[in-house]
Amino acid sequence: MKKSYHVFISHCWDYNDALNNLKDKLNKEADLIASYEEVTVDKPVNSEDATYIKRVLREKIKSSDVFIVVAGMYTCHSEWMQWEIETAVKNQIPVIGIRPHGSLRIPKVVTDNAKIIVGWYTPSIITAIQEC
Repeated sequence: MKKSYHVFISHCWDYNDALNNLKDKLNKEADLIASYEEVTVDKPVNSEDATYIKRVLREKIKSSDVFIVVAGMYTCHSEWMQWEIETAVKNQIPVIGIRPHGSLRIPKVVTDNAKIIVGWYTPSIITAIQEC
């Protein structure tokens, strides 16, 4: 039987194609129904007020079953992504790190906070979601 999961995917807007690729992989999976909580280029928070944006993101993260971060090295340079990871941890949302294709290094903020780190391989990602 399919189980539904609320998934928050932390991502850098410069890598929107990777986000869409990941969602496509998850949406094609027969054993999983995913609804997505993150803010995207297509559905941004219509504000420049950081406090308001954080409040919106915090609520989306808190309503998630799992928090996924594509763990490229750009993650450690994004204050927003680091804040999102910390927010997930504070709210006891399990963090899943996904190692991008060809990446040998993963940012410390991910290795320190992820419950599990998997490769860019759909069955591994699905198993991680189901086990968290």
